[in-house]
Amino acid sequence: MNRFAALRSQLTHCHHLTQSSPPGETDLYLQILALRQGFQSQVLPLDARADPALQPILTEINRSLRLLEVDVAFWRSCRQAITQQQRQQQIGARLAQLGQFLEVLSERLGD
Repeated sequence: MNRFAALRSQLTHCHHLTQSSPPGETDLYLQILALRQGFQSQVLPLDARADPALQPILTEINRSLRLLEVDVAFWRSCRQAITQQQRQQQIGARLAQLGQFLEVLSERLGD
């Protein structure tokens, strides 16, 4: 079984919550925090010294996770529908990007 299957499942769940939850919901925010913890425990400890090509990927994952948290916080506080929609799209794009990073890691690690 792929070591990143649980993270992929969390990404999918977060994406569904983004599409179905109103911006004020705390459920998405809590899921994003859980997603970050999952990445920190399963992905970030990977030894980039063994494969130096992993370091930029790990850096981008960490950056994307931080930006995702900021996007969700702003989304939750949006008042105007257009701003909510823009933030929702940004969150979806970041989640998709994290999924792509997982795919690259899986390929590099032979999962």
